[in-house]
Amino acid sequence: MPFDWLTRNLLVSLFLPPANVLVLAGLAFVFWRRCPRIGRTLAVVAVLGLWAQAMPWVGQQLSRPLEVGNAVDPKTLDVAPRVPGRASTRAQAVVILGGGASFGAPEFGREKDVDLSDATLGRVRYGAFLARHAQLPVLVSGGSPSGRTAEAPIMAQVVTEEFGVPVRWVEGQSLNTAQNAIFSARMLTNVGVSRVYLVTSAWHMRRAREQFERAGLTVIPAPCCHANTLEPDAVPGWWPTLDGMRATRAALREWMALSVGH
Repeated sequence: MPFDWLTRNLLVSLFLPPANVLVLAGLAFVFWRRCPRIGRTLAVVAVLGLWAQAMPWVGQQLSRPLEVGNAVDPKTLDVAPRVPGRASTRAQAVVILGGGASFGAPEFGREKDVDLSDATLGRVRYGAFLARHAQLPVLVSGGSPSGRTAEAPIMAQVVTEEFGVPVRWVEGQSLNTAQNAIFSARMLTNVGVSRVYLVTSAWHMRRAREQFERAGLTVIPAPCCHANTLEPDAVPGWWPTLDGMRATRAALREWMALSVGH
């Protein structure tokens, strides 16, 4: 595991839930005896911060400005032969971006017991659906920022074996979204592909589209994974949940990544 990757992620996590709440709680404990008023204030802020960051409504509000483009309507997918005037507006390939891997899945018999994270699996599922209906070739992109196992080969295996869609290009060297775009664009432009459906989570689409367009491709956003987990026993949007905290964490991390251009 690269030391710089580990250090960067540890620093970033201090500003994300739940670590940011623990930092505030620790400061409250330190100040409690010396400056009781400051200690109590920090303790209250920590509790309110934990509640707010775990509210699904907060995660939705933070994510909404990150979501660009509408889901592709399956009824509009053009599988008919190309005709004059339509070629310039039709995608030539489907690009699926990785969103993390998971480990400890021996049931699939893969090396190092690796599997796709829920986010990556959601993107792969939708990308395969899109490619099948549009009859387009697929590129999967995802390296190994942690230095363990690249995502792209596993993505290609799942797309091919589990969803029955062949993968033409496998880009497994990228370590962030900017590199996803640069390395994928090189592969595609070398074979004359310049217009793609870009498949990633809705909250990731703004940054991904910017990077792929900067790399020289024309992007048709194909966001996925909009759905929110249904929790019927909770007050909709306002009751703190683990899924709500995950949504807030993902959105805050995405805003931080946008600020540094990765």
